[in-house]
Amino acid sequence: MKILKYLFFLILILAIGISIYIAIQPSSYRVSRTQVINTHAPVVYNYVQELKTWKSWIPWLEKDPDMAITYGESTRGIGASYTWISKERSGKLETTAATPNTNLEQKLTYEKRPPSAVSWTFEPEENTTKVTWEISGKLDFMSKAYILYKGSMEKNIGPDLERGLHKLDSVILEDINKYSISIDGIAEQSGGFYLYTTTSSKISDSRKKISERIQAMREYIANNNISNVGLPFTYYHSRDEENDATIFSNGVFTSSKIVTEPGSEILTGKIPPFRALKVTLRGNTEHLDEAWDSAFAYLEERRIAQDTTGPYLEFYPSDASRTLNPAKWVTEIYVPVSELNIPPIVE
Repeated sequence: MKILKYLFFLILILAIGISIYIAIQPSSYRVSRTQVINTHAPVVYNYVQELKTWKSWIPWLEKDPDMAITYGESTRGIGASYTWISKERSGKLETTAATPNTNLEQKLTYEKRPPSAVSWTFEPEENTTKVTWEISGKLDFMSKAYILYKGSMEKNIGPDLERGLHKLDSVILEDINKYSISIDGIAEQSGGFYLYTTTSSKISDSRKKISERIQAMREYIANNNISNVGLPFTYYHSRDEENDATIFSNGVFTSSKIVTEPGSEILTGKIPPFRALKVTLRGNTEHLDEAWDSAFAYLEERRIAQDTTGPYLEFYPSDASRTLNPAKWVTEIYVPVSELNIPPIVE
């Protein structure tokens, strides 16, 4: 009996000692990881703030593929939320504060444990973004006991944050690099009066020059209060690949003829109506050569003659001035064709 009594007291003392040891452990934690993602901050921010994208990169879903996710009334911005339930765990994530393109604050409720604070910061660095994902919170007695058994929060959460950021980087880069080229058929281009400025450059520098000249055109239109203008476009006059040289104009169609001031680099011209093969590129303009080649191949395959006296045009319904996500850029190509032996015009 004495042995059992001593054994009981020994176990009791050990339990008290362990409880005291657990109780004096730190009562809060903060774990963060950082990843540089090779695209602009608004693109990364918009991807993270939309909670429906989380299924494609959160690491916990890999560990628990049976996890069922239910979205709240809103999935982006302040008030956005989702809940999850699985055999092992359940919880809720809610966005509580948002500074566009800069910061997100979220509340993470995990079963019966104290809620945790989730923080995202997006720091632009030239054409990249430094993303920091942080989780912090208080620890109750049971959480401290769990840590004693499983290891520190840094050890338990850190690798998951690293994995999540790495997958986020991969998913975003895959998404923004998506593109498609569609042959839309023969279309009527109505032409009309247009404002333009002409540039000669190396072919290798032309995309940068085009962007600069379109911006100059937009500034001219704004400064001169010109309204009722069409989409910006590029009119290719010549292309000499052997000498890496091209001449092009950038302009916009106007509802009527506009006379510009003498000596201005912005001029007025007129393009008569013409028929053309229309091809649409959805995605980064780095794929434009492929889109043009697709247009020429289509015409050659169907023996439709190009009208080399007509304008070769690119229109930009959506470009970097509208969104920094290249997957959402839209470029329309028009290759002029002869009136002879061409299919009906597309509607």
